[in-house]
Amino acid sequence: MKNQVTNLLRNSLLIAAAATISASQSVAQTANDYNKRELLWQVLDQSRANDYVPVFFNIHFKDKEGQKAVQSHIDWYKTTHVDFVNVKYEYFPKIQAVSSTEDWNKIKPFAPETWEEQLNVVRQLKRELGSEALIIPTVFSPLRVLIQTAGSQLSSDREGRRRFVELIKQDPKAIKPALDAVTQSLVYYIREARKAGADGFYISSQGDDLEEFGEGVFADIIKPYDRQLSDVAAEVAPFNILHICESGGHFTPETFNDYLDYPGSVINPPVHNWKDKSLSLTDISRLFHRPVLGGLNNRSEALKKGDLEALKAEVDEILQHAPANFIFGADDSVFNDVDQEVLRKLVDYIHNWRLTHKK
Repeated sequence: MKNQVTNLLRNSLLIAAAATISASQSVAQTANDYNKRELLWQVLDQSRANDYVPVFFNIHFKDKEGQKAVQSHIDWYKTTHVDFVNVKYEYFPKIQAVSSTEDWNKIKPFAPETWEEQLNVVRQLKRELGSEALIIPTVFSPLRVLIQTAGSQLSSDREGRRRFVELIKQDPKAIKPALDAVTQSLVYYIREARKAGADGFYISSQGDDLEEFGEGVFADIIKPYDRQLSDVAAEVAPFNILHICESGGHFTPETFNDYLDYPGSVINPPVHNWKDKSLSLTDISRLFHRPVLGGLNNRSEALKKGDLEALKAEVDEILQHAPANFIFGADDSVFNDVDQEVLRKLVDYIHNWRLTHKK
């Protein structure tokens, strides 16, 4: 209860700050002559609806290092017209093979230089785009980074992940030293990325879906490390998104109780992965007392086919029932080969939707 009160107070202060910025800057909520940084701050001001609907879609970029990675992020931002720069990275240390519960002790904190490539990308993106848009790096959960460091390097490696999930279930307490080591490293990255120019973080939480650790292992073993990332992000940066990642599993409304005490400016929930009863976007916004990011199924057939008219119909349905303070997006990253021109047209349509659909 104390944690929830603390987080409500923190969120109230963020909202008050957002309202002050909105009032002092006199930024019109239109698609013309605007600054995307200010428009995102306006979403946090829950005293009024945001007429302009910001949009966030992301992919897993093929280029992971150097100038190619920087350019990939710039091209995506400029081509699709999304409203902030998400630094999407999967550049992890060399695999430390784990085949038994005893092997978790092999995982040690990563050397500081492990992160230098990623930090350099943040620095360059801040120089290139920081004046017009928030720079928001993704920070993957300690669980995901641990599993990838232990031998399942790709997020698409479902079988590899399943093997590690079963290994963890054999002796959940045995992973604590490994989770601690990974968490220390991720905390270091958050602090250094903030110094490098990050305005906030897209914190990805994993492990609480029913098919993985829905029977107490998440809350008792994984959550204390998982939540540290959100706590540190809230300590150092003003705009953070809590992404509740489904990892291929399903949630119940009760599952979300595990996240109510996490800090974060915005909640990005997996609204298309419910078991039985579901929560709407508005339900989730009320539950967390914060704006929500999402709405679209990231595996939408219309998105896969590049069917703009079908996508607009999906947008219409979502925005008719969306919370007043809202960022349009998807449950998770979209197809890597998504038609970016179609996506740009969709993003432009969403930006103006509340202005063109006034009753």
